[in-house]
Amino acid sequence: MSVYMIYQRTNVDSDRINSMPNSVYAVAYFALGMPTRENVEVAVHDGLFHNMYEPTMIMHDTETRERTPFEAIFDEGNGYGDGSITTANIRNRPSLSVGDILMDLTNGYAHICMPIGWHSLDLTLDLTAA
Repeated sequence: MSVYMIYQRTNVDSDRINSMPNSVYAVAYFALGMPTRENVEVAVHDGLFHNMYEPTMIMHDTETRERTPFEAIFDEGNGYGDGSITTANIRNRPSLSVGDILMDLTNGYAHICMPIGWHSLDLTLDLTAA
């Protein structure tokens, strides 16, 4: 069984983006909307630096398997899962989509949802309170 924390870009200052669409902040936000294999690590780093991500849900895989298929996590995060994953919402949240980060709390690995598939991130998220 695995437990996942989902981080989504819910802490975004839309007025700041609209008033300065070419700012570093806006560029970081837009890069996370359509990341590529070439820019994804920098885009995530910049999004975390600008505090754009917040934890929105915890998912618990009730099946006994070594690794939960990410497709099942994506389906559950969009409201059409098969019941093998339970979700606890931490706050109001959008559906799971491109740019969202999945942190496997059982092994510490992080992945980002890409336009096609998932990308394993080379980062460690600090889950301790500041």
